[in-house]
Amino acid sequence: MVQIGSARRSAPTPARPAPVARRTANRRLGIVAVLISTVGMGLSGLFARLATPEGAATGEALTLGRMGVGALGMLAILAMTGRLSQLKVRLSGSVVLGGLLLGLSLSTYLSATVLTDLSRAVVLHYLGPVLSTVLARVVLKERISPADALSLGVSFLGMMLAAGILGTGTPVGTGQDTLGTLLALASGVFYGAALLCYRFRSDMPADARSFWNFAFGAVATAGLVAVVRPDLSGMTVTNWAFAGAFFLICGLLALGMLVVAGKHLRAAELSGLSFTEVIVATTVGALVFAEPFSVPVALGIVLIMVAAVVPLVSGSRASARAEGAGEPVGAGA
Repeated sequence: MVQIGSARRSAPTPARPAPVARRTANRRLGIVAVLISTVGMGLSGLFARLATPEGAATGEALTLGRMGVGALGMLAILAMTGRLSQLKVRLSGSVVLGGLLLGLSLSTYLSATVLTDLSRAVVLHYLGPVLSTVLARVVLKERISPADALSLGVSFLGMMLAAGILGTGTPVGTGQDTLGTLLALASGVFYGAALLCYRFRSDMPADARSFWNFAFGAVATAGLVAVVRPDLSGMTVTNWAFAGAFFLICGLLALGMLVVAGKHLRAAELSGLSFTEVIVATTVGALVFAEPFSVPVALGIVLIMVAAVVPLVSGSRASARAEGAGEPVGAGA
């Protein structure tokens, strides 16, 4: 005769899995990754100008090299670490579209940095994270807390001041400057859509995602090169040297880290920290190219720095509360 009590002891109820604090561990990685990325991205205007001969338009060609070197670099890393099998992970529309949009965004942005002030180009480009946060709320139902909204609002105000759009009374010029402004605005729209794509397929390894980002970005940029046909005949050895530095620092390093950050940070956190690129680009413009640096510009930089801290503090508190309650603290999407 089998006793009920012994049967229960022989088949215990499976224990509830311990909560995985993915947000706490990976969030730190995401913060470091996005800061490395923003510094590299902030230097892209500097390298683009130094790699471009006087009067030439090489933004599409430089971006193609940036994406091509990035793809080859990621392929080499995967091969050396024995992880080429990660590329067998099923592709999806968000992976393909994210790479295509990133290529279009960086091509238009790089052309804008040559045609208009670095500060104005980077500010309009960074409308992308704001757009991404709004889209994440609409499409992914990702919560935007009051602290996140405050951070975005303060960051946006700081960007307007840092770019000289507010507080200086300096209107946008005509001709090349206007074209540069329009290209920068287009780059911001493409960038926001690309960042939203990064919120999907969080199961894909970051290095595999980086490779496909570079690969499909190169496809999109190659299409632009075929249409625009940039003239590279005037590039000197010095131009090519700066182009090579641009490919490695602003391509493989900066964009690879951006993908890592996009996997481990909420859209609002990624947006707030990404705005630090405005500080890098504005500082480079002032120190290297003697672009205006006034009190409103300095105030804008301070506001951006303050706004970048807000989602980090609120996110840390939310993670601590979730851990204390025994709840999973994974990514929001």
